[in-house]
Amino acid sequence: MTYLEMFGITSKAWADVNDIKKIGYCGRDTATSILKEISNNILENGKRLPKGKTNVVPMNYVLDYFNLDTEYISNMAKKEKQLNF
Repeated sequence: MTYLEMFGITSKAWADVNDIKKIGYCGRDTATSILKEISNNILENGKRLPKGKTNVVPMNYVLDYFNLDTEYISNMAKKEKQLNF
């Protein structure tokens, strides 16, 4: 995955299983367990999550889970874009 693709995913407000699969380079089962773990942590802290057909969690929790630096991803995406054009 390129930094531009990573930047596109991490710029979203909410993350679903497919986003977690891409960010974590993992399969659907692992991504689902990560999403459940993050959801449980949020709910245990007294916060709520949207209810719908697709389960989602805030992207900032996913970034914290994987210990990703959004500033670094942003800078590298800008450099990558400059190199491609």
